[in-house]
Amino acid sequence: MFATDRVRLRPPTPDDAPNMFRLHSDPELHLITDDEPFLPHHVGQVRARLEKQVTEPPDGRSSVSLLAETVADGTFLGGGVLWGINPFSQFAHLGITLLPEARGQGYGTDVIRLLCRYGFRSRNLRRLEIETLAGNTAMRRTAEACGFTLEGIQREREYDGDGFADMAVYGLLRRDWTP
Repeated sequence: MFATDRVRLRPPTPDDAPNMFRLHSDPELHLITDDEPFLPHHVGQVRARLEKQVTEPPDGRSSVSLLAETVADGTFLGGGVLWGINPFSQFAHLGITLLPEARGQGYGTDVIRLLCRYGFRSRNLRRLEIETLAGNTAMRRTAEACGFTLEGIQREREYDGDGFADMAVYGLLRRDWTP
């Protein structure tokens, strides 16, 4: 679907259920990537949700979730999402979740760049936003490496498992994007 020389983004299939389950069954990772309470799921529930998406695909108006894998051999890396898509004001948020063994190798930068390409070129958006815990230095470095500008810190915005943490908000305008 969308690819760099190392990473490909594509819609998940029911066969991806074990990998998606592995990615989303870590309660500690959930605390830094989601603003909803962690609810344990069974791999069968993940598969059922993915099977339903085959017969009743999401309309993609408000969010699009894609799986990230290596181009070389299809190794599962994680996922990326464009969410909160607002076609009237032409903006959306984006986020990524990578398996621990995929972090620190530049895959996150590739995934963010692919999501930017999708958002700006395929969805005709004019603005993309990344929100991350202020203490998530890896994500903050990735955002900045992809051209995002720190626009502010929201104090004590998100629960991080130990209390309420500050949230860093980054933005990228289409006119400032380098494909």
